[in-house]
Amino acid sequence: MTMMTPANGQEVASSEPEAVVLPYSEAFDLESSSKPGRSYHIEVALPSAPAPEEGYSVLYVLDGNARFPLLREARETLTRDGPSGNALPLLIVGIGYPGVERFALEQRALDYTPPGDGIGDGQGGAKDFLRFIMDTLRPTIAERYAVNDERTALLGHSYGALFALHVLQTCPECFRDYIAISPSLWWNQGKLLTEFHKLVQGAEWCEALRGHRLLLGVGGNEQKPRPDEDETLSSLREQRAMVDNTIALGQLLDAHCSQLTNEQMVFAGEDHGSVMWPAARQVMKFLAIGE
Repeated sequence: MTMMTPANGQEVASSEPEAVVLPYSEAFDLESSSKPGRSYHIEVALPSAPAPEEGYSVLYVLDGNARFPLLREARETLTRDGPSGNALPLLIVGIGYPGVERFALEQRALDYTPPGDGIGDGQGGAKDFLRFIMDTLRPTIAERYAVNDERTALLGHSYGALFALHVLQTCPECFRDYIAISPSLWWNQGKLLTEFHKLVQGAEWCEALRGHRLLLGVGGNEQKPRPDEDETLSSLREQRAMVDNTIALGQLLDAHCSQLTNEQMVFAGEDHGSVMWPAARQVMKFLAIGE
C-alpha cells in the first residue's frame, strides 16, 4: 500500500495496480495426445446462469488469444436479458497458444491449413489439429463442464475460417454449426473451393449436412485496394477475391445443398482486420436462434 497526495494536500491510500480478471472465466494449457510436446492455451468463459438440464451449448473459437475476449464480451453485452439478467447459456472455449499475446503466425499456418500437394513448408497440419480438438480438447471440456455435445459450434476467421470449412468438408458431424468469417479460399490456388464444387455433385455429402448450419461472412472492403497502399498489396487483394469467393461459396451451397442451413453476410465498410467486430454480433444472433 502506498500513499498519494492530491492537490488538496490530503493523503489517500492507493494500492498497486492488479491484473484484470474476467468473471466466470478460466484458462489452462493442454497437450495434444497425438502430438506430444505440442500444447495449446485454452480459455473458457462460463455463462453466469446455471447449465440447462441438457448442458451448455459450446462455441469453440480459433485464434483464441485474440478472439476469445471479443466473443466473451459479445455474449455478455449483446445477449443479456436486462442489466441484471443472464446472458446466452453458451460456453465459449478459446483455442490459442501458450505465451502468445494475439496471433501465433507459424503455429496457426500449420494447424489451420489442410494437407495436400503444392503447399508450403510449415502448412498442412489440419488433420492433426482436428484430432487434438476431437480426441483431447472436447473430452476435457466434457469432463470439466456441463455441456451438450450435440450443440457445438466452430468459429474461425481467415485461416481459421479455412480450417472450419475444411472440417465441414471432411467431418461435417464433428460440429453442429460452422462459422467462417473471411475464409482464405484463395489458399493453395483455391483448392478448397474446388473441392466444394466436387462435393456438391454427390447427394451423400449434402445429405450429411442435414441438421447443420453455416454462417459465412466477409468484410465488404476486403478486396478493394486502399488509396495509400502499395500497388503489390492492392493487386494481391484483388487476386485473392475474398468477397467474390465467399459469396460464390454461399451461392454454390444454396443451389446444391438445401439440407444445410446457410446464412451469408457481407459487412459493408469492413476490412479483413475489422470484420470480426460486427461479425461477433451476428455470431451471437446466429447461435441464439439455434438455442
